[in-house]
Amino acid sequence: MEKEHIGIRLKKFRENSKIKMPAIATITGIAMGTLYKWERGTKPSDINEYFRLKSYLDRMENKLEEELWNFECQNPTTLRLPFNRNRPPVLQTEGKAAAGTIIFINNEPELIVDRINAPFLGEGEGVVEVIGESMAPTFINGCRIVIVRLNDYRILEWGKYYYIIDNNWQGVVRRIYQGDLPNTVRMVSDSSFQEKYPPIQLQWEQIKAILRVTASVLRH
Repeated sequence: MEKEHIGIRLKKFRENSKIKMPAIATITGIAMGTLYKWERGTKPSDINEYFRLKSYLDRMENKLEEELWNFECQNPTTLRLPFNRNRPPVLQTEGKAAAGTIIFINNEPELIVDRINAPFLGEGEGVVEVIGESMAPTFINGCRIVIVRLNDYRILEWGKYYYIIDNNWQGVVRRIYQGDLPNTVRMVSDSSFQEKYPPIQLQWEQIKAILRVTASVLRH
């Protein structure tokens, strides 16, 4: 059974760590084509290659868990993340606004995020919690996403995950695609219940900020 699930482990690890397949192939000595086949559900036929990948995943997943555990034990400080990329994040020293809240300092909007200190998760400026099941099973209720500001939030990679803050100052994670109408973007849920969470099309004027999602972590 473990051999049948090694591809699932590989895919989940790549999604959580953001490590690219070429790097895994180089480290394990397993051809990329073979790794992609396993990830798509093909059962490994070479026992030596299987155990090399298993050993690699065991080691790296333990490292990831250790970093996430350290992050949990830090009782993370909250940061104020200005929408303006040219302004650095600063510690939230006044008030107790929760991560995901929008506050205004000198009439400038700032997003409250949890500070993260887990280099293994890659680039990130802070963490917010996902609320609701609209993005399950990719991002389940209660998991947290690592986000980073964009130099120009109108330059996006269609089909990727972003944290969008609308003109009601509400944040939500969605896949982003070019809209059907000019000057619009289409926000798509990962839920299988599309009737409950249908695609949403917003004009650029209705969007206050877009941040890229770089990783996700589950709360232990």
